[in-house]
Amino acid sequence: MAERPGIALFQCQWCLFSPTDQDWVDNHLPNNIYLTKTPCTGRINPLYVLNAVQGGADGVMISGCLPEQCHFVTGNITARRQLEEFNDFLNHIGYEKQRVRFVWLDLQDRGMIQKELAAFEEELKNLGRAANLVTRMKVAEGEQNA
Repeated sequence: MAERPGIALFQCQWCLFSPTDQDWVDNHLPNNIYLTKTPCTGRINPLYVLNAVQGGADGVMISGCLPEQCHFVTGNITARRQLEEFNDFLNHIGYEKQRVRFVWLDLQDRGMIQKELAAFEEELKNLGRAANLVTRMKVAEGEQNA
């Protein structure tokens, strides 16, 4: 794979406590990573993940707080259960399970998000492109999709 795989990153707004890590995510993400912040991973509708897949994401990473540190008590546990079941569905229709990664980050972790994204990107490079479920056409310059 010559170009870097596209990654859709869904991030709980509370899971990165380190200002340095948060600044990196907010301002210095590589161009192949597309960030969506959420109030809690429990608020991620599986259809958002499907939308990322249909838009051409080679992988989806969801980062949230550790279970005992969730601001919404059980939001992250609910999200993990729901998204793992949805990942079974995606796998059934041809989007390999390895392309969706759920990461719990401790509030004390420093630099962990960068390590997790780098490891995930390497795994996606080995898997190759995930084009079989891309259903949206790219918009040509100055035009609209019908």
